[in-house]
Amino acid sequence: MAVNDHPQGDPPRHERPRLGCGRDLDEVWASIDEPPSAHEQHCEDCRSARASLQNLALITGAMRENDRVDPELQPGSRVREAIMMVARAEIRRGRRAPLSRTELGTIDISEQALTALIRFAASTLPGVRARRCSISTTGPGGTRAPSGDPVDVTDVRITLRVALPSTMRIPPAMVSLRERVGAIVRTQTSITMKQIDIVVEDLYDV
Repeated sequence: MAVNDHPQGDPPRHERPRLGCGRDLDEVWASIDEPPSAHEQHCEDCRSARASLQNLALITGAMRENDRVDPELQPGSRVREAIMMVARAEIRRGRRAPLSRTELGTIDISEQALTALIRFAASTLPGVRARRCSISTTGPGGTRAPSGDPVDVTDVRITLRVALPSTMRIPPAMVSLRERVGAIVRTQTSITMKQIDIVVEDLYDV
């Protein structure tokens, strides 16, 4: 509950807010969900602090519940999609796919960077709006590469979801999109994709 504005992190204990009895206010808050101790039962300062903190907890809990059930305060689909993209990017950050092996070791690329390259490649085709992209890599014998452990990739497959203008002819656009994504990724990373699945999940008016 104490406000932390100390430049080096948590302030020293002697600088923290204290009650008249000398207790640290944070100590009272830490045990607010537990029955009062013997000291708190007989200390007027602690009883008053507990009552105030419990009231604050009830008010904030009610406010959170109101925000949760109020439809006007719920995030829209675009906001949720943006949040999920960030979450997926954080998960992908630790996954890596090898580009080549040298005498000094393996040169690899993060899945996040590869996904960004794929989305860029798709966006170079006029009218295409790249959305979600998932990558699947397998090693020799079809064994899936463990997360974070580079292997000799023999099979890279992607699924790319896009939005297209309603006036675009979808079949020829898919052919061009696969060729463009495959060529740009191969040129920039030397990775030859074994399969490129394109999913048109939305059409928009021009």
